[in-house]
Amino acid sequence: MITTILTACLVLWQSYFGTGMARIESPFVPAATTTAAVVQVIDGDTIDVQIKGSTKTTRVRYIGIDTPEPYAHGEPDCGSREASDRNRALVANKTVTLVPGTEPYDKYDRLLAYVYEGDTFVNQTLVAFGYARVMMYTPNTEYKTSFTSLYTIARAEKIGIWATCK
Repeated sequence: MITTILTACLVLWQSYFGTGMARIESPFVPAATTTAAVVQVIDGDTIDVQIKGSTKTTRVRYIGIDTPEPYAHGEPDCGSREASDRNRALVANKTVTLVPGTEPYDKYDRLLAYVYEGDTFVNQTLVAFGYARVMMYTPNTEYKTSFTSLYTIARAEKIGIWATCK
């Protein structure tokens, strides 16, 4: 029943607003946060930011999601441009709130974070509107259930890149 309700909400949202700037709002922004200015969108799930009070740029990898790569195999993966464009529309040149994961850095020294732009939970929005798949690594698995449900709906309803990519 919850899947049916979520599907109906997504379909209603897209019919009213289209697929341009749709967002998923979070009911709260968790307490342990850092504010940062987005200086560059790298791709659909990675940004460079300048953390408030710092002069250096920090690379941030979104926790729990994976978007198609624009450069991994010589040619862009299907949907990579769309995922990067959606991420850019959500966060480019904006101030975001970063909520670091339990494990704050990956093996590439990127800050792992849940990203919020205002009330919009960016990681979740990218999954719900069909621009990302779920990719969880322990211990950063807080939203596994909700991300997986939203991903399943987006794939089944052929939302976002799932309309054209396999």
